[in-house]
Amino acid sequence: MKRVRSVKVAKLMAKVIRSVVKGEQLQIKGNLKELDDLGGVYIKFLQIVVLNLDSSKQANFVELLSVYDRSMPDPIDLKNYLRSIKYSQLDSFAVLEETPFATGSFGQLYKGQLKTGEKVVMKILRPSVIKYLRYDLRLLRVLCSGYSMLDSDEMMDFMQIYREFRRTCFEEIDYRRECELGQVYYDTYKDHPEVVIPKTYPMLSNNIVLVQEFIDGLPMTKVLAVQAQGGSGQAYVQEQIGSDLFHQLYRIGFELLSGAVTGRTIQADPHPGNLFLLPNNRVAIIDFGMSTRLSKHRGAFLKLLQQYRLYYKDDLSIEAFATTALAFLAPKLYEALRQADTIFKPAWDAHDQSSLMQKVQQKATRLGVEELGEDAMEEFVERKMLFKLLMRVINKGNRFGFSFDLSSMSLMKAIQSYLSLLSQFDKETSIIPRVVNDVVAYAESHMDQVADDKIFTLTPQEALEVLSAWFDK
Repeated sequence: MKRVRSVKVAKLMAKVIRSVVKGEQLQIKGNLKELDDLGGVYIKFLQIVVLNLDSSKQANFVELLSVYDRSMPDPIDLKNYLRSIKYSQLDSFAVLEETPFATGSFGQLYKGQLKTGEKVVMKILRPSVIKYLRYDLRLLRVLCSGYSMLDSDEMMDFMQIYREFRRTCFEEIDYRRECELGQVYYDTYKDHPEVVIPKTYPMLSNNIVLVQEFIDGLPMTKVLAVQAQGGSGQAYVQEQIGSDLFHQLYRIGFELLSGAVTGRTIQADPHPGNLFLLPNNRVAIIDFGMSTRLSKHRGAFLKLLQQYRLYYKDDLSIEAFATTALAFLAPKLYEALRQADTIFKPAWDAHDQSSLMQKVQQKATRLGVEELGEDAMEEFVERKMLFKLLMRVINKGNRFGFSFDLSSMSLMKAIQSYLSLLSQFDKETSIIPRVVNDVVAYAESHMDQVADDKIFTLTPQEALEVLSAWFDK
């Protein structure tokens, strides 16, 4: 069985990765049965791929959206299965439907009603995930290692992708952790007029079962499908629930960025399958398996948002943006470079040479032009894809040897997911400038929350050691 599975995995992932690397149209129609059979980790991988595709270059984008709500459930007898795992809370349910109404990459969902009257959703970790996850991750590691060696153009650092993907997989299958996070989100937003978080029932949950309030809303996947088919998502939402889609998209972005900059725990996977639209401009956010929190470097993140604010006013220096991004993503290296430039400034001035920081900026710009061409770089800038441009230039073979802060990278990936979603509807790019401007204003008026818990400093000796280790890379 595992040998057959290995062959299926290799064939399917080869098609997906090749399409992404070469910029081809991604085809999955003939692979849906294979996806259903493989399930779990591979569906999650494909969701990440689809969200980051350029829909204008994917004629079959509506079909690709099926990876968010098409996943065949594991065939189980629910109540017998719950008894087999010694779930002792069945007598709390007046109703528990035996057929799942939705299936995600790792969990499948069942509607129920408690004896106290509340309508709930029971999410159970799919038995196939429990059985195959570690094996599947090992297969992915082998595949990513192979592609890293075979990809002569080094378009992606597949091993870096694998390491981050593996970490998030184990976070998502930890339902005790998600239960605790659900409580945090619920307490944070229980009185919010526009954000709805489902109530979590800790006493009915365990490490592979999670029970939460049922949210009856308009799935963002349906709205996205309407938009991708040439319709108006905004008109559809107005017709279905009487809400303003653009305002709801604004609210999602504002809560994501303001939460990050003030140190709240934020949902780090704002893809369409985790968002439901409600009447009165409300938005429901579900699934907190992937969450993150900036416990430090929030001041650096605010400066990065300030750079984006300049960008949307057509007043941005690419070099200044790159330096600010480095300060946020790799603060230790940034501080070491800054200190080295201070120490050696007399030598730079005497020989009329650029500082180390300037050399890094110049090298990145030159490599970007050499690799993409000036026209392509300008297109990245015009399409508001600065972060993608930055990662495209520096990630090729990890040629700059950067080691990024994990929580900062999780946040940037969450922001990229949000921007990818936003780009499907907001062709004029009117929402994100307002989000950034309002978040910066909010953060600047809440500096006590923005101030880092720990001010990051290095002694001159530590700075030189960091630089020495970096040069070795």
